[in-house]
Amino acid sequence: MRVILPLVLFAALPAFAQAPDSAGVYQHEDAPTIHAAPISEHIRVDGKLDDPAWSKATPVDRFTQRDPDEGRPVSERTEVRVLIGEDALYVGARLYDREPTKVRRRLVRRDEDLASDYLAVLIDSYHDHLTAYRFRVNPAGSYDDSYIDSRGNADFSWDPVWNVRTTVDSLGWTAEMEIPLSQLRYNPSPEGVWGIQVRRWIDRKQELAEFSFTPKKQQSDVSRFGHLTGLGELSAPRHVEILPYSLAKADYHAVARGDPFQDGSKKVGSVGADLKYGLTSNLTLDATVNPDFGQVEVDPAVVNLTAVETFFPERRPFFIEGADLFRFGQSRSQNSFNSTIPFHARRIGRAPQLTLSGGGYNYVDGPSVTTIDAALKLTGKTRSGWSVGVLDAVTSRERARYLDDVGLMHRVPVEPLTNYFVGRLRRESGGGNTSVGLLGTAVARDGSDSTLASMLRSRAFTGGVDFNRYWANRNWSLDGYVLGSYVRGSAGAIDRAQRSSVRYYQRPDADHLRYDPTRTFLTGAAGQLSLNKIGGEHWVGTATYQDWSPGFEVNDVGYMNAADARGFSWLALYKENKPGRIFHNWDAFAFTNHSFNYAWDLTYQGYEADAEGTFRNYWYGETRVSWYPGGYDDRLTRGGPMSRVPPGGRVRFTVNSDFRKSYLAGWQGNWTWDDAGGRSVQHNPSLTLHPSSSALLRLEPTIRVSRDMAQYVATESDPTATVTYGSRYVFATLDQTSISLDTRLNWTFSPKLSLQLYLQPFVVSGLYKDLKELAAPRKYDFSVYGRQAGTIQRDSTGVYQIDPDGPGPATAFSIPDPNFNFRSLLGNAVLRWEYRPGSAVFLVWQQSRSEEQPFGDFDFSRDFRALLDNGPENIFAVKATYWLGI
Repeated sequence: MRVILPLVLFAALPAFAQAPDSAGVYQHEDAPTIHAAPISEHIRVDGKLDDPAWSKATPVDRFTQRDPDEGRPVSERTEVRVLIGEDALYVGARLYDREPTKVRRRLVRRDEDLASDYLAVLIDSYHDHLTAYRFRVNPAGSYDDSYIDSRGNADFSWDPVWNVRTTVDSLGWTAEMEIPLSQLRYNPSPEGVWGIQVRRWIDRKQELAEFSFTPKKQQSDVSRFGHLTGLGELSAPRHVEILPYSLAKADYHAVARGDPFQDGSKKVGSVGADLKYGLTSNLTLDATVNPDFGQVEVDPAVVNLTAVETFFPERRPFFIEGADLFRFGQSRSQNSFNSTIPFHARRIGRAPQLTLSGGGYNYVDGPSVTTIDAALKLTGKTRSGWSVGVLDAVTSRERARYLDDVGLMHRVPVEPLTNYFVGRLRRESGGGNTSVGLLGTAVARDGSDSTLASMLRSRAFTGGVDFNRYWANRNWSLDGYVLGSYVRGSAGAIDRAQRSSVRYYQRPDADHLRYDPTRTFLTGAAGQLSLNKIGGEHWVGTATYQDWSPGFEVNDVGYMNAADARGFSWLALYKENKPGRIFHNWDAFAFTNHSFNYAWDLTYQGYEADAEGTFRNYWYGETRVSWYPGGYDDRLTRGGPMSRVPPGGRVRFTVNSDFRKSYLAGWQGNWTWDDAGGRSVQHNPSLTLHPSSSALLRLEPTIRVSRDMAQYVATESDPTATVTYGSRYVFATLDQTSISLDTRLNWTFSPKLSLQLYLQPFVVSGLYKDLKELAAPRKYDFSVYGRQAGTIQRDSTGVYQIDPDGPGPATAFSIPDPNFNFRSLLGNAVLRWEYRPGSAVFLVWQQSRSEEQPFGDFDFSRDFRALLDNGPENIFAVKATYWLGI
């Protein structure tokens, strides 16, 4: 950390020193220009381009191929015109085709893969050479829209209200777009110059042509856009959008006999509204009253036998729209690990953290998620070059009811009243070649309930600075960040933080850690620095250093899975983008990863090589070979002493068929092993079908069979176990089999009306064998009960009675049967109709079934038949929204 902090501050200084204008901006050599012709009349958007106003615009028709014949003119004539009105930007394109019957068109729902010919218009309205808005449409009128962030990632949650129409005729096809200025964010200036890029994709030829051409050896990002001139001095109107909604939902589910709280059905209705207020043309305030933060798509089923929390991505539109402004520590590194996310929005509205289960809780009625009372978000960019993101949300105090063993009902808090705050500033200079940002987060919880206060931290703060620096025409970058954390709470809450799987302060042989159960706060820091060669004709690469101090903690409003770690990562890649006799393109790379804890124990090392390529017939193949020489594991015993990791390896193969066809078949196979006898085999076949131009069916099964030689089971205190610091760390050999099938069917009736179906059957079994204990610290040696150590017997209830040293003085203990067979069936159906711009009706049906049995064998016929034996939970919902633009 003492190395990273000075480097971060030194690299960040130029962003403060330079003015936010275009001085020092890297500009695409001979950047082409599109001139927008001013108009006062309104354009009737019908896709025909027969309005007289279009004759006022001078077309641009010089487009250059990036693929397949790099540098050659587009193979089909292309003309694009731009008009600027008082409140909208218009784009008209005439896309000629000498074989119009071969123009590929496909009906898909909004923001799905167009998988056909398309026209893309990208607008850098801030003219910051970093970010853009992208509008795409195909000949069938299907469209998508997205916000392109500074790393080139597309955020499809951005759903502006705009209009587009297309027509197909004997000359090819045409596209006509109307983009209201109110949907864009820009800095008003007398020059009225924006960045613009126009791309045409001809699917049958796999041809990509650009208006502002960039060779493949260079980064084709926003800095390479052409110029859109003639806009004049645009006004900065204040714009208000209101999106009221109404929701009706019914939940039908099985209940236990005698449950006093539930009768098997629950019906609710609610109304609310989202507000979007354009404070200026570049700052937007989003607010919500009684928000509906439900997810349309369910999370997949998983069985997690580790101590690490499963990560699920954010799907709720309010949080993912504009998420780029809140991202921290973004890097062009092509090889890193143990990612830290300081702001993970799924912490807001999470499931209550106090779970009522076990003895004394006979029947429980509690919420599945925490209610979000209100949320406020301010996003945009100031004239001085600062990007701003501020979010504040309040979640309710949640209570649950339960009946105790004598039949008395109790009502207890399970989640406290909580306020979440996130603030983000970022400034670009030098035409986007230098950026520096600041981040601050704060979580405040009500501590009036003693039970919750003993387990949850009352305050949590993080603050940090990050930077990105590009040079040599953006072929090189230096990226880094430093982030500090501070959490405070009761001694019980901070003790839980110290003992959590993120750090395990209680490890008996960790002399570099100081475990204190009376501590009431915890501080820490994290940092990253990466040097990246990201452009060039053939060679690219990465060198990355990462650091997390033991006390670093961001899980109150962020996500992290490990602290007390340092890591070094390297990668070198050679690529060939020019088509040859065998490959259309290919690359090969090698990379290494090494991590250490703060005592400099080697906790991971890996050496890997990969080669991939697309053949001339557009089949794809990839192979990877990995070698892991072994090291130490300070997490295997879950708070106990360190153990060894045996050497091992992995091989992976991937193959995909020609994606240009109406079907796409693929397969990936993974084989892993270690010297101790552990192994796993996983197969991921896939099949995507387009039975018609409006339907898509995707089947993605996963089959995995594994053997883990050291699956953690329990820790048993025993003063006689002096070799392992007064505790016995119980493990087992685990044989696991799992099969799942992700099935998706999308049927698009029109660009505004679509049906989406999702189904996932999932079965996993776990058979535990050879219960055993760790024989000695810093070893991968185990003593199997009944063989090398003591005795073991399984009683009539399935509980294992273990005496670890037979007639010796050790304390006997019992282990419940850990075998399991888990079955789950998840289904989801969504009918979406956009009945007017920005307004939609959703019909949603969700079904879930699950059960767990106490046996560990896997029987395909038995287990999949049993999926339908368990009673389902059915949720039906109708939601309607109505967009008002004022």
